[in-house]
Amino acid sequence: MGYSGAMAILIKRYANRKLYNTESSRYITLRGISELVREGHDICVIDNETGEEITPIVLSQILVDDQKENRDRDSAVSGTLLAELIQRGGDALYSLVRRGVGDVETNLNEMRDNVKRWMRPPGEAGRFDAAELRETVHGAVERVLRVADLPTRGDLEALNKNLERLAAALESFEARLSSSPSGEDRTPPR
Repeated sequence: MGYSGAMAILIKRYANRKLYNTESSRYITLRGISELVREGHDICVIDNETGEEITPIVLSQILVDDQKENRDRDSAVSGTLLAELIQRGGDALYSLVRRGVGDVETNLNEMRDNVKRWMRPPGEAGRFDAAELRETVHGAVERVLRVADLPTRGDLEALNKNLERLAAALESFEARLSSSPSGEDRTPPR
């Protein structure tokens, strides 16, 4: 089940546009699928006739319905996010996560400065351990991000390292292709 993982709840969409939850053996509405997703369940929606996975289409329909109803203004998707998703595809989410990490870092720096000021009143000569505070706050933020199932700075750094390695390997491969005589077989080694 490609889109959502191995333990995804399989939903079939029939030609009459009805959606069928194979786990509960009942028909399900878009609202019902929305509730499953909000509860943390992975889903995979398949067109029953073609076998094509249509999960992104169904999730998009749910977003549109939620925006129309505007039931919960706090959870409404911003127009900016939607525009970025349309303009840049998946890169938009990565960009937003990176921007969010930058915002968190800025907020942490401000918080550190405030805590320094609060813990050492003017004229008092107490020693303040900034490294310990930074480590404590960093650990707390990491725990919050993990609980919220969001990538941490370490996760993003590892992802960046993997992307850099991939880019280097691709450049090396392209260099080998361009340096080989045109008559040689250009299939990559196995």
